[in-house]
Amino acid sequence: MGERHANVDIVGTSSDESRHQELHRRLVAIEERIDLVFEAERGEPEVLYETAKHILQAGGKRIRSLLATLCCEAVGGTFEEALPFAVATEFVQTASLIHDDVIDEDDTRRGVDSTHKKYGNRMAIIAGDLLIAQAVKLVSKFSSPELMYLVADAGVKMCEGEASDILMYFTTPKFLTEESYFDIVRRKTVSFMRAATKIGGMVGKASDEQLEILDTFGEQIGYAFQIRDDILDVIASSTVTGKTVHSDLKGSKTNYLLIHALSLCTESEASRCMDLLNDGNIEFALQLIEKTDAVKHASDLAQEYAEKAKEVITNKGFMNEYLLCALADLAGDRDF
Repeated sequence: MGERHANVDIVGTSSDESRHQELHRRLVAIEERIDLVFEAERGEPEVLYETAKHILQAGGKRIRSLLATLCCEAVGGTFEEALPFAVATEFVQTASLIHDDVIDEDDTRRGVDSTHKKYGNRMAIIAGDLLIAQAVKLVSKFSSPELMYLVADAGVKMCEGEASDILMYFTTPKFLTEESYFDIVRRKTVSFMRAATKIGGMVGKASDEQLEILDTFGEQIGYAFQIRDDILDVIASSTVTGKTVHSDLKGSKTNYLLIHALSLCTESEASRCMDLLNDGNIEFALQLIEKTDAVKHASDLAQEYAEKAKEVITNKGFMNEYLLCALADLAGDRDF
């Protein structure tokens, strides 16, 4: 599954290698554990597990699992202690992507055919359900009721945010506001980022004050990550992102660049844009995004959230502050 390195050393120091190299080494270790856990839980029928593994083994940013492990290390815990929870977050995240692709009818994910395109809608939905069940099973082996609640509550909020995203797009343009956008993102993306940081902190036995700081850190990273995701959906090629180009606009999903552009347009332009999008025509929306310089505005905002995330954890005594800052930079300025 992806790149494989035996006996990965995950200690590292900022003086002998770059921060990104250290993050990469942790990412390799996470990938290896995902593979081991999945294979250990493999059952029948074989096609179900092959379906579930299809996107799981295609890689990914793994930012939630990195958050969980780094936050555990930040407060004195170990990478190994946090690994089961890191794997669980990736199972849940992958399940949500499988289901999203069914809903949005997207054909590409992580540079390969989406699960439903390769295995069909019915098997894809069941495979997503399987990964969620496996995540619950995994966490239950290691955690307290409080940690179980964090994982479950984040999942509930993700579902609420996803449903709100679908519903909001079909309202009149005047309801497509930045306020409603951030409410959706808070539930759909940010809630899971916050849960990952708190899970890592709790596993590492963080103090209440440390947990509060990490929670805010996860919140700011979540907003930076989602806005950057929206930017890439508009400007990047499928070769870069591994996803269908303009998936948000084509799939009736909210996108910050579109929301910002609509807020600066006339009412007639906004109405025309929404009518065309509902008919599957995205060209006018792209013109409005360019006309309003929405890409630059969104890029500045994503980096602003990343900077806020770094400010929150700087000089607070966290053992791997430099790696947390590196992850914040990655969330706000990535190109994949």
